[in-house]
Order: sequence, then structure tokens, then C-alpha cells
Amino acid sequence: MRVIEHRRHSLRDPAGIHLNPNGVALARRIAPSLGRFDRVVASPKPRAVETAEALGFHVDAVLPALAVMPDDVGLPIEQLNPRSFADYVRLTARSEAMAEFAREQEALMREELGRVKDGGRLLMISHGGVIEFGAAAARGTEALGWGEPLDFLEGVRLYLSRGEWVRGEVLRTPRGAVPGP
Repeated sequence: MRVIEHRRHSLRDPAGIHLNPNGVALARRIAPSLGRFDRVVASPKPRAVETAEALGFHVDAVLPALAVMPDDVGLPIEQLNPRSFADYVRLTARSEAMAEFAREQEALMREELGRVKDGGRLLMISHGGVIEFGAAAARGTEALGWGEPLDFLEGVRLYLSRGEWVRGEVLRTPRGAVPGP
């Protein structure tokens, strides 16, 4: 079995591209709970790479496919206003472009997991929406009950055994860990 933790980047200022001091502090608070990883990959956006580094990891690869949703997915995800993982599952059922994007993200997770040994662990750092769509493709109806979309440094843990996603779970930051505005 191989395990992936796919987490959202840490805090940044709304117009900024880099982590802010609260984002670095949050990553350092969360880091001791993560354990070791055999491979770490990130979106090329500075906030994703900086999150991995603030967590104490060396980034093994930067993957452009983790950075943005393609234009043909439709509106920016903020305009769709998904309020839950269930909304992401429904969006993939409603739009072939969104379903294709979700399948591409799931395939990317599977491909990167193939780069770690059996029993290994992979850490991915990317962005809200990207993670939820990939998880929806990997776990389908299980994801319907996973609650609200991911906040900063939250993510999903997915288990791949013999080429099949066998289970998943949402990883939430401890209550109060994310500073307010």
C-alpha cells in the first residue's frame, strides 16, 4: 500500500504570492504531526513550495499541473462557490470539463505515488479546488461525506493498494490553528 497526503498551501496575504508570517508559523506548528515522506511534490506557485519548505521538507519535484485549473473547466472556482466535498462530486457529474480535470488530478496522484516504494508516503502541496476535485475522482461517493472544502494546510490522505484507491480521509488543522484575518 502507498499513501498520499495532498494538502493545501499555508496562509498568504490575499493579493500576495508568498506565505505571510502567519503562514510560516502555521506550517511550523503543523509540521511535527506529519511524519516522514518518501517524496514531496508541489505546485510551482511560490506559496506551495514555501509551504513544503516551512514544513521542513525538500521539494523533489514541481508539477505545473497542480498550479491551475484549465480554462475549459469554466468559471473560476470561487464563482462556483462549492461549500462541500459533495459539491465537488456533483460538479464533476454536471460538467464533462470538470470531470476530466478531476480525472487528470487523480491520475497525477496515482502517477506520483508510483514513484514511491510500496509502503511509501507522498506529500503533495497545491491549492483549494485542485485537491477536492482529485479526491472526488479518487473516492467518489465516499467524498460526499467529507464536509466543507479545505482550509489552509488541510488536505486528504488517500490509500492506494494494488492499483485501487481503497480509502480516504480528510485532514483538518486543529481548531484555532489558522489565525483569523
